[in-house]
Amino acid sequence: MKQRIKRLNKNKLSRSLTKIIIIKVFPVIAFLVAGFLLVPYGSMYFQNNKVANVNTKAEAILFYNANCPHCQKVYPKIFWHNILNFNNKEKQIQTINVQNTNNKHYVTEFAIQSTPTFMKTTNINQRLVSTNSQQIKQFIQTGGH
Repeated sequence: MKQRIKRLNKNKLSRSLTKIIIIKVFPVIAFLVAGFLLVPYGSMYFQNNKVANVNTKAEAILFYNANCPHCQKVYPKIFWHNILNFNNKEKQIQTINVQNTNNKHYVTEFAIQSTPTFMKTTNINQRLVSTNSQQIKQFIQTGGH
């Protein structure tokens, strides 16, 4: 009889623990994962809409159009690169949404012909139009040389 009661108590404990995990822990994990995946896309549309000037201390600049499929592929990688280098301004890549009317002057000012365009701040003639992660990484580190 005592063993049966112990087994019942263990089953109740196991079920209540499972219930807690499903009801309380799983939604938090799902929310965090969804946020991790969606935050860069929100940033892509709502940040970088009025860039006052080019940050010459940044490692490079990304000119992008929020509706461009190629830009949508590249932007999250740059977003997380900037988050990871938050305290190191020289390692950051400035992002400018040229789709926004406030930033359209950059298209003519820097003769941007397509997006995504990466440009070195130290030499505006050093540019890369690519979605290839390795090419972008090499360009950022060496300037394409």
